[in-house]
Amino acid sequence: MRPTCAAARGPPCAISARATDPPVITTCRRSPPRPKEPDMTARLLLTTAILAATTAAASAETLRMALKAEHPSVDPHFSRTSPGQNTASHIFEGLAGIDETLQPVPLLAEAWENIDPTTWRIRLRDGVTFHDGSTLDAQDVIATFERIPNVANSPASFESNVAAIATIEAEDDLTLLITTHEPTPDLIEQIGSVYILPSELGTEISSRDFDAGTAAIGTGPWRYGGWTPNERLTLTAFDDYWGDAPAFSDVLIRFIPNDAGRVAALIAGDVDVIDAVPAGDVPAIEGRSGAQMVAETTGRLIYLALDSDREDSPFVSAPQGGNPLQDVRVRQALSLMLDRQMISDRIMNGTATPTGQLVPEGFVGWTDQVPVPQADADAARALLAEAGYPDGFSITLHGPNNRYQNDAQILQAVSQLFARAGLTSTVEAMPSNIFFDRASQQEFSAFLGGFGTTTGSAIRGLQQVIATNDADAGTGGFNRTRFSDPEFDALVAQAAQAFDEAERDALLAQATVRAFTDQQAIIPLHFEQQIWALREGLTYDARPIERTLAQDIRPAD
Repeated sequence: MRPTCAAARGPPCAISARATDPPVITTCRRSPPRPKEPDMTARLLLTTAILAATTAAASAETLRMALKAEHPSVDPHFSRTSPGQNTASHIFEGLAGIDETLQPVPLLAEAWENIDPTTWRIRLRDGVTFHDGSTLDAQDVIATFERIPNVANSPASFESNVAAIATIEAEDDLTLLITTHEPTPDLIEQIGSVYILPSELGTEISSRDFDAGTAAIGTGPWRYGGWTPNERLTLTAFDDYWGDAPAFSDVLIRFIPNDAGRVAALIAGDVDVIDAVPAGDVPAIEGRSGAQMVAETTGRLIYLALDSDREDSPFVSAPQGGNPLQDVRVRQALSLMLDRQMISDRIMNGTATPTGQLVPEGFVGWTDQVPVPQADADAARALLAEAGYPDGFSITLHGPNNRYQNDAQILQAVSQLFARAGLTSTVEAMPSNIFFDRASQQEFSAFLGGFGTTTGSAIRGLQQVIATNDADAGTGGFNRTRFSDPEFDALVAQAAQAFDEAERDALLAQATVRAFTDQQAIIPLHFEQQIWALREGLTYDARPIERTLAQDIRPAD
């Protein structure tokens, strides 16, 4: 396998590997670290003083953004959902970032070395400063990983990101030695996205302390300024940031879930940037504001989840009794009822890419063995009859009405297509905060969901959305229907341990066929396209990921 270099900024790295070895990645660069602040009380007092100064300061260089979705907490470990990570990525950083192809690149980790299939050495970047003035070291990473299981009431936990770790120790202030329970080729992708906190915060610090600002201490380009839920978040540029300085001194992020409200704010000049622009509004924005548009197809999959686990499901009923969704032929029939291209053209205004699998073409794990399913109502009816439901059944579809692009309209379109094929179908859409809480409690029979692949590989999504829900194994964290198939689980587990790329790709192809053709674990619909609008004079370095980051926005000149 070709060795991969993870060094960034600095002298060339030394690379060595035999053809049969896992990748070996090394680099050398170090300067003396600054002392850490050991006293927690002093840390919190200093942070409070910083926040007070930040609030008092007024800046003429403020970037004003309006975003559709708001984080549930400032705590970077509370939720792995996109809104939570979007906010966290301003204030906090992980060991690894992502490049334009969503592959891992050095961030707080300067380099990593795979010593053997279960042993990794990670070298931290030297001289990185937290917002309270202390310096990053190995103990911060260890304490952060220990905190993850202690985050209370997390709707989308980071536990699976650290589940592979068997032991972690500090070889010195800037070097970590990690052993895993089993071979884990994508360990850096897993642990790299966990936001690192100063160890002095401890492993029991509550999410409330982050929301209040006293614990919102990261290494990112922006310091926490203040948060008014359902209204705004303020940030201030961190003068001692180790990387490229932000182009603005302050950021004001307004949360406007209503699409028309965000568009109106941009046209009126009240904000400089908006995200999640409805495709149908693009001509009006360009014509009335002169704003420029930036579009990027993302790894955000929109899908229909089906309760195939329970004998009795609350929102599906048939004269024969029981739960029709347990029969794979019924699940396959529902997929055949859906005209994905029509949904893309009419509901998404041509800005969605129809699919029948988890990741877009070009991502690791995509396979041509699973083509986009074509709508076939007659074949669907035949499958229903074969399964014992010639007269169909009744089903209620649930979903959010303010989370994904045109989510409520998609639900209505799916319901109508089901009805045309002989089902009695109704829709219940609700605000996302209510929806996700209920979905996590398994209150639905069928619901509209979304999963954003942020690593360029299908492995994590297959593990989290479709694999059996198993907290000890770190799988199924987003499997809210409790679908379970041991054969699929085994294929994904083997792929996750394969250092050889050809072997991994073959296993992922088999797993994808098993999940989306043989078992129809979920019904994929399409990948979203993210559209941003920026006032004249700004540029945005967009990537195929659902984030709108102030550090990626700069004046055009």
